[in-house]
Amino acid sequence: MKNLNSLVHKIKAIPTLPTVFSQLSDAMTNPRVSNDDVTKIISSDQAASIKVLKVVNSAFYGFAGRIDTISRAIMYLGLNEVRNLILALSVINLFKKNKTLLNFRPSEFWSHSIAVGIITRLVGSSIEVKNLENYFIAGILHDIGKLVFFEFAEEDYIKVLTFVEEKKCLIKDAEKEVFGFDHSTLGDLLCEKWKIPNSIRNAIRYHHSGISDASTNQLVSSVHIADIAARALNLGYPGDNLIPRMNKKAYESIKLKEDFFVTNYDLLIQNFEETNKILLS
Repeated sequence: MKNLNSLVHKIKAIPTLPTVFSQLSDAMTNPRVSNDDVTKIISSDQAASIKVLKVVNSAFYGFAGRIDTISRAIMYLGLNEVRNLILALSVINLFKKNKTLLNFRPSEFWSHSIAVGIITRLVGSSIEVKNLENYFIAGILHDIGKLVFFEFAEEDYIKVLTFVEEKKCLIKDAEKEVFGFDHSTLGDLLCEKWKIPNSIRNAIRYHHSGISDASTNQLVSSVHIADIAARALNLGYPGDNLIPRMNKKAYESIKLKEDFFVTNYDLLIQNFEETNKILLS
């Protein structure tokens, strides 16, 4: 596993997440922290504050311009959901670059990831999950390991992308052919460095199979289904043009209504277009 050891070493060189996220996470460990304290932390980063308010007021959350301050965003969405929006913005900005490798473009990668986040949360809402705070962010981060390859193993990742084109296979299978492991492994390791909650880590680690440690898990299954749906709807580009086979056990475990995608299609596309524009601007 020489390649893995090399990439693990390089992951250590990846910058920590921006100060505003670190301060926010630290503050949330203090049981005495107030909403005013948290508001001050988030507001210290004006660019992040503006984007958070834009997302909160988008059709995705359904508040239609009623949330005009960070404190109100926290009140309506909850502290964890706002923190996760900051996390999404932080990671997108950290890896956002103009370079391309063959037909792999970070902007299209992020569009796919945002689509998966939106669909994951819509699935969670449809099956009446009580706590949706990790659904959007788990979808956005599900493929984050691909950008570690992209960033630190450029020459070998060109081999991966060439293999995808020549063999017409899934990118995860090409990664295993070239490296011996795929992006879900690197995503899990990156989450460890950034101290991402285990529920999100599991969704990243197991999104290909849709089940976690041979058991079903609603968040893992939702990300699995959302990834396949985003591919089928051609929203963004995940590195290949194939649609993986859905894990029947994962699909059946969450009891999604048969007409879910038909009834939610227009809302899904509207949310995708608006949120994609906000987060990638």
